Amino acid sequence: MSDLISTPPSPASPADSKVAADGWFPDIDCNDLRDEVRLGEGIVTHQRLIAAIEGAMLHAFRALADWRALHAGAGVASLDAVPDEVTIGGDPRPVVLWRRIIRYYAAAEIADGYRDLVATDQQSQRSDERRVSADDYRRMAHAAVADLRSIGAATPVQRNHAELI
Repeated sequence: MSDLISTPPSPASPADSKVAADGWFPDIDCNDLRDEVRLGEGIVTHQRLIAAIEGAMLHAFRALADWRALHAGAGVASLDAVPDEVTIGGDPRPVVLWRRIIRYYAAAEIADGYRDLVATDQQSQRSDERRVSADDYRRMAHAAVADLRSIGAATPVQRNHAELI
């Protein structure tokens, strides 16, 4: 008779693995991001996750450049010091929104990169469903950017803006 011993799977990224931001915005923990979005169920490598997080940060830096400059110019030393009365789970709302922005932009990049390439109708339909998922992640990231840019603004930044041409 043989005994089976189950061992939990090791994390797909090394423990305490983080992607450093620019010092003003906080770092992102790789395993926390994996757990929050359930990325790839073990398919997404650590290197691919790092690349997606870096891409998300680059996108976020560009989207938040003016907002950050406004706060940094007012003497705010880091994102967690941005004046705001709201905390969620003990964290300041700006930090929670930053993590959402990076989480969803990174998830969108990964969802785009792992689409099925099989040409059958069923597989094509599943690929379209994943594409919608990537678009949903982008939509959630854009909403979080608008919510963060609204902090300290005289009027809230609209999440959606449509212009008829």
